[in-house]
Amino acid sequence: MLEAAGEERAAMNLMLTDPDVLADYVNDFYGPEGPYPTPTAEEAHQIQQMQARDQFEAEIRAQEINNVPQNFQRPEMSMPTPGRQVNQANDFWGGFGQMMDNNPENAWKYLAQAPQGALQAKMLVQEG
Repeated sequence: MLEAAGEERAAMNLMLTDPDVLADYVNDFYGPEGPYPTPTAEEAHQIQQMQARDQFEAEIRAQEINNVPQNFQRPEMSMPTPGRQVNQANDFWGGFGQMMDNNPENAWKYLAQAPQGALQAKMLVQEG
C-alpha cells in the first residue's frame, strides 16, 4: 500500500509541477471525450438558439391559451352542491351532510336540533 501511495504521490507531483502534463490532463478532462466536455463557441451558439426558440414557442403557447376569443371560451356556470337545497333556511339535511363531511364527531349535536318531523320525513336505512 505504501508503494502504491508513493507512486500516486509521484504522479501527482509530476502533473502539478510539469505544465505540459498538467495542460494535457486538463484538456483531456474538459475535452470532448472527458467527463466534463465544454462546448465550442459554435456549439454554445446553437444551444443558445435552441433555448431561445423553445422559450419563444412556450410564450406563444401561453398567449394562445390565455387569449381565447370569447365565443370559443367555455361557459362558466355555478354548479349546485349535491344534497343542498336552494332555500338555505329549510336545508336541514344539506347542513347535516356538510357537518358529516367537516366534523362528524359533532353530528349528533346537529341531529338533536332537528326541526319537528325532519327525522320522520327522512327514510333511514340500516344494513343488517
